[in-house]
Amino acid sequence: MKLVKSIYSNMLSIFNYPYIPKEIMNNLEGPVLLHISDTPVGIYSYIFRVVNILKPEFIIHTGDMADNIKLENYKSKICLYSCEVKKLIEGLEKNENSKVYYVLGNHDDYETVNKLTKRGIIIQNGIIDIDDYKFAVSHYHKECSYEVDFNLYGHSFDPGHYKNKDTIGLNGVLNINIIDLSIGNIFHLDYPVGTNRLRLMESGKISL
Repeated sequence: MKLVKSIYSNMLSIFNYPYIPKEIMNNLEGPVLLHISDTPVGIYSYIFRVVNILKPEFIIHTGDMADNIKLENYKSKICLYSCEVKKLIEGLEKNENSKVYYVLGNHDDYETVNKLTKRGIIIQNGIIDIDDYKFAVSHYHKECSYEVDFNLYGHSFDPGHYKNKDTIGLNGVLNINIIDLSIGNIFHLDYPVGTNRLRLMESGKISL
């Protein structure tokens, strides 16, 4: 049965349509927080569909909003970056019930994001309080020297998700992370097939 679900999920993601298991949909009480990171332009529509289905009250993007452009390496692509990030911001902020946080990465531009967002909150890194939980948010993984409930980050495949004492670390590169804030349950949703390929440089290595 798990194999069938996996094949079905992969088929849907190839057509850019998310498969959200019943185990997630039937167990979400809300409010819901959605964590994403390092999003290439090619998966925007997939992300928007996830948002439309889950209707999260909170969205946290931990950086590299147009990850395939690699702005830090190619400063001349700022106009292309601006054009593509505009689509992402408009899509995420379209759901008026969502409070959106942008934690900028090394391939992001503050001035551009600040100009384009209408109601998003821009964060370089730091601590935010949402409902009864404390979140450490950063593009790069950082060991928390203070007490938080969740540590959200992106940028690299390492470290993976972890639990250290009372802190749960969630890597937004590995999965779309869903947190049910009513009881703190965590669910992981796969990115569409080909996401990591879209994050790759022509050399075949991940460009961070």
